[in-house]
Amino acid sequence: MPKKFIIIIIVLLSCLPLTAQTGTRYQLNSITFEGNNTFSSSALSDIIYSKVTPWWFWRFLHSFSSLGKEPSYFDSTNIQIDLTALKGYYNSNGFFDARFFYKYEINKSSNDVNLTYVINENKPSDYGHLYLYGLDKVPGYIYDIIYSDIKLDTTQRFNQTVVQNRTNTVINQLLNDGYMLARFDSTVVVKDTLKSKANVSIYFSTGKRYTIDTVLVDKQGKGAGLVSDNLLTRITGLKYGTFYHLDELRRSQVRLYRTGLFDAVTLSAAESDTTDSKVPIRLQGTIGLMNELSPEVILNNQQSAFNVGLGFAYIRKNFLGDARKLTFSSSFAVQDIFKADLGNLIRRFSFRDTTLQGYVDTRITVEQPYVFNKPIFGTWETYAKIDKQSTYNNTVYGSAITFEFELPEYTFLNHLSTSYTVEQSNEVYRTFNDSLSSKLISDIAADAASTTADNILFPTRGYNLSFHIEEGNSFPQKNSSRAGFYKLQLGSSYYISLDRKLNSIAAFKLKVGNIQVFYGNFAGVPINRTFYAGGSNSIRGWRSNQLVPVGSQVVQNLVGGVNIKGGTFLLEGSLEWRYRFLENVGIAFFTDYGNTWLGYNQFSWDGIAVAAGVGFRYYTPIAPFRIDLGFKFYDPSNKEFLWQSWNKHILSNIELNFGLGESF
Repeated sequence: MPKKFIIIIIVLLSCLPLTAQTGTRYQLNSITFEGNNTFSSSALSDIIYSKVTPWWFWRFLHSFSSLGKEPSYFDSTNIQIDLTALKGYYNSNGFFDARFFYKYEINKSSNDVNLTYVINENKPSDYGHLYLYGLDKVPGYIYDIIYSDIKLDTTQRFNQTVVQNRTNTVINQLLNDGYMLARFDSTVVVKDTLKSKANVSIYFSTGKRYTIDTVLVDKQGKGAGLVSDNLLTRITGLKYGTFYHLDELRRSQVRLYRTGLFDAVTLSAAESDTTDSKVPIRLQGTIGLMNELSPEVILNNQQSAFNVGLGFAYIRKNFLGDARKLTFSSSFAVQDIFKADLGNLIRRFSFRDTTLQGYVDTRITVEQPYVFNKPIFGTWETYAKIDKQSTYNNTVYGSAITFEFELPEYTFLNHLSTSYTVEQSNEVYRTFNDSLSSKLISDIAADAASTTADNILFPTRGYNLSFHIEEGNSFPQKNSSRAGFYKLQLGSSYYISLDRKLNSIAAFKLKVGNIQVFYGNFAGVPINRTFYAGGSNSIRGWRSNQLVPVGSQVVQNLVGGVNIKGGTFLLEGSLEWRYRFLENVGIAFFTDYGNTWLGYNQFSWDGIAVAAGVGFRYYTPIAPFRIDLGFKFYDPSNKEFLWQSWNKHILSNIELNFGLGESF
């Protein structure tokens, strides 16, 4: 055989994967990185194509079921794919001169391979000059806003993701200033080798600046003839002659959907019908029946307990015109149904029996999308509710009016609502031999929120902040005291992604609340305004509302015990690591801490309850269903840690919590 053919065969054989050469399949036991001083090995592992073979338990599950994961085998042809991915990642982060090598070790006794990538990062490049093209026709004040949004810090290392995010911000700014056809063309990065700088040129295409011409209504469905085009146009809030604004279109679409008139609705620019610089907006929607009667299954976490129940609602849409929605609803739910003594329920059920806890709720609600001819969402409701707990019953009759204000999307506060409530509260205290405290309450409150979390069901980055302020006055009617009080509550949660696939998340929560009585005494504060801790959305080593102040004040005119009304100061927090795997399955490890006190001056560090535990998640399209097993790590009632009291009362140290949605 000629030598040149022998050489060709040898070259071809050398290009075949290792498994083909030997006839034996080697599992990829480990992938390590050397010289990666800037990026963690876990981050680089997410980038490359090759994957380490799963843990033996997952391989075992996969051998006889659809669960688990199959083994990962070493394939030498994947090395070049990995090197290309690593080079691209380093380039996108300013390491234009990075160099990459590899080596691997074969262990024939265990049939596995250890793969190592060696990285020489070299010096990275910082941002250099920034050039913007295609914005010549943009007014000066808009250009100044754009340049401020996209300006790069020349002392920071080049990052392609940062450049792309800021470019997207510029496009959004243009789309909200009339440039309906604004597009991003390309980015050119030129490295200055002498100064180790990356000069960035970004090219845009703006097109014309458009104003809104008219709203074209295209509606269909069984209720289409019962809703006028003029009403729908007014609800959008879009005005003739104003500049095209993409975010305003999105807000208008949400406003239309909230009326309940539509089964489906969209708002979009009718680009094909534009004339000169005027663009019509096309409203397309399917309007359903004006009357609906719907049963429902209730699953929620009210009062930090998992509640299961039933309900029904009658809805009248476009009630008396103006897209009002009238709702009659009634529901009941059982609290902690998995812990209830259902066998004893039928034999002993009564209003004062503690076998079953939960609530019954009936209300009439009227919602209107426009109030005072402004895009303010107004709600009026009158209600009756019975709240049945182990230590008290509370029957409430009331009426409330709420105004929810629309806020621009890109502001610090993106939710604001105010409310005024008048209600009658009848509180039956079991520890006082079913003594009754009855009061009339007048209450005004405001709620604000700032939200940047990227996902409601499984947040991976961003934060949620909430602010609640309330001023109330109670007027005694029977065995009660008069009181005026302020209530302030601040809540925050923060989420950090620990991997590129957004499956490993660190989550943090902190909540602080205080009630200040400025006349009267604590006995006059309604029981549904005080603070409780413990439960599936609180401190998971204790049952719902189990953490209340020890040695509470005696309620005026009630003899025989101390009040069980909760506290006037709340501190509560959580640290949680969430890991989502197998598409719909996840696990969480958590630490919760906090308690309630009768005033911030009663706060003490040794009074903070601490729980630790593990949770399991099943992610459905609606919300995650979770089971959390919490342990009393430190119990302030006896000042004992877990290891000090474990042998004394094991079961009382463990709490099983069910919940819908993440804990925060």
